Amino acid sequence: MSIMNHTEITPAASEAGQVLRALLIMFVLSPLLPACTSDSHGDLVTYVESVKARKAGRIAPLPEVKSYESYQYNQSELRDPFIPAAVDAITDVMGGEGLQPDMQRNREPLEGFPLDTLRFVGHLQQDGRVWAVITAPDSLVYRVVEGNYLGQNFGRISLISESRIDLMEIVPDGLGGWVERDATLALEE
Repeated sequence: MSIMNHTEITPAASEAGQVLRALLIMFVLSPLLPACTSDSHGDLVTYVESVKARKAGRIAPLPEVKSYESYQYNQSELRDPFIPAAVDAITDVMGGEGLQPDMQRNREPLEGFPLDTLRFVGHLQQDGRVWAVITAPDSLVYRVVEGNYLGQNFGRISLISESRIDLMEIVPDGLGGWVERDATLALEE
C-alpha cells in the first residue's frame, strides 16, 4: 500500500492566506505613508477654522410684497385710451376740420423735390414783378413767383427778396393734424 501525501487546500485556508498577505503588505508600506502626506494646506485649514469661529450674521427679512389692486375700466364713461388726448381736443374744437393742405390742386414741378435739394441761384425783376431762379436736382432751371409751391411739404412762396425766398410749409403735427412752419431758401453764391 502506498501512502500518498495529498494536501488539499480548503477555501478557508485560501482566504487566510490572502489576509496574511494583505497584512504583510500594509506592514511593509506603513513607514512610507507619512511621506505621502504634507502640510502644504496648513494656511487653508487655519482660514477655514477662523471663518467657522466667527459669529454668524443676521439676514435681513424679505421686503413685504404689496398686493395687486385691479382696476375696472368702464369705456362708456371715459375717452378711448388709444387716441391721444390732444387729437381729441383738436377734433372737438375744429369739428374734425382744421388746417389741411389742398390735396385737390395740381402739383407744381418743384414740389417733387425736397426743399434742401433746391438751389436759389438768382432773381429777376421787371415792372415791379419779382421772379426767383431755382435749379433743381434734375439739372433744369425754373422760374417761380410769389404764390408758387416748392418742396415736398406743401411750401408756398410768401416773399422773394434779393437774398432769400420765404415759404410757409404745411407739415404733419404727429397727432393726425397739420401745422404751418416757416422755411427759407437762401441765395447760393
